[in-house]
Amino acid sequence: MADIPSGKHRVIVNDAMYARYASSGHLLYVTANKTLMVVPFDQNTMKLTGEPTALTGGMRLGSGGSADLAVSATGSLVYATGTGQGEQELVWVTRDGRAQPVDPDWPGMYFGFPALSPDGKWLAVARVVDEESFSIWIKRLDRGPSIKLTLDGNYNYGPAWTPDGRSVTFSSTLATGATDLWTKRVDGGAPAVMQLHEKWNLYNPRWSPDGKWLLFQTDIASPGSGDILGIRPGIDTAPMPVVATTFTEMSPALSPDGRWLAYSSNETGEDAIYVVPFPNTSAGKWAISTGAGTEPVWSHRGNELFYRDGSGNLVAVAVNTTPRFSLGRSTALFSAAGFTSFRFTPQYAVAPDDQRFLMIRPLETGTPDKLIVVENWFEELRGKSRK
Repeated sequence: MADIPSGKHRVIVNDAMYARYASSGHLLYVTANKTLMVVPFDQNTMKLTGEPTALTGGMRLGSGGSADLAVSATGSLVYATGTGQGEQELVWVTRDGRAQPVDPDWPGMYFGFPALSPDGKWLAVARVVDEESFSIWIKRLDRGPSIKLTLDGNYNYGPAWTPDGRSVTFSSTLATGATDLWTKRVDGGAPAVMQLHEKWNLYNPRWSPDGKWLLFQTDIASPGSGDILGIRPGIDTAPMPVVATTFTEMSPALSPDGRWLAYSSNETGEDAIYVVPFPNTSAGKWAISTGAGTEPVWSHRGNELFYRDGSGNLVAVAVNTTPRFSLGRSTALFSAAGFTSFRFTPQYAVAPDDQRFLMIRPLETGTPDKLIVVENWFEELRGKSRK
């Protein structure tokens, strides 16, 4: 329990995660062995008023201690169980939606932020194994060796390759408490070096193809509600705004020739995809998505822009960049609803031939997960307390 705004905190229950308060005067939580527990709790004194009771085992857990668990004010309880370990796998998905595992012998509790090296032979990805913290892994595709690049035990994620393919830049909480940008050689031959530290958290680094610019986005809790900034290492002493308004700008993606910047913004009330010239981003602007859109990624040839639409489809939009920028046909390639997505940063990568997409999905288990709904759960609790 943490006090706001002092930040002082104390432990209420040990071996507990994903706590949820029920208006019946109870606290629900999940233990490390995936047991759903309930305990009487007084929200005025913020203290337990009874002994905990196990409700069920085999809860389905997600990354970062999350669980599928909710309770309504009127007493309906919803939770999910699953016999598997909640693992994920990397898959190649063709343009018509056919998926094939990248390496069946390389699962993880969590995968995120996949990035392919400039030559397409190596993968940098955030991976969690055995309940550890987020770490950056480098893997030879498809079934080649892998190394755990970050060994500091902190949260490291969002890798982006440098144009020469020798290093990756990523977000990390390593030294300052804030989320900074760090760069490390992919062969592990040298310690990571801090690329940039600011007062606010920094995410989603992206190098320009010529290596002169490093773009990134700020936290939505920072001034500007999340902006895209840039810095020229060795030239600029501080980041400068690239696309920065009172709205939230996310997911910077530079075209292969470095002349165009795609990004998402909620300026219309919903996230949508836009393209502006780079680095003179005020010289023009084009709406790419027809309606909602997130996670823009360019094709390697620069003639297509991919994104996820509001229905979960992966969409390809044909673009022309010479002699001027213009849009061609928009095609929904396949439903990507079954693959990992994230509003703020693309959760897929495009193969060098632009014909496949490296995506993330839950690892199938022999027994399907179950979603359990218990109506009138408060009455059930009262009945147990009277016994």
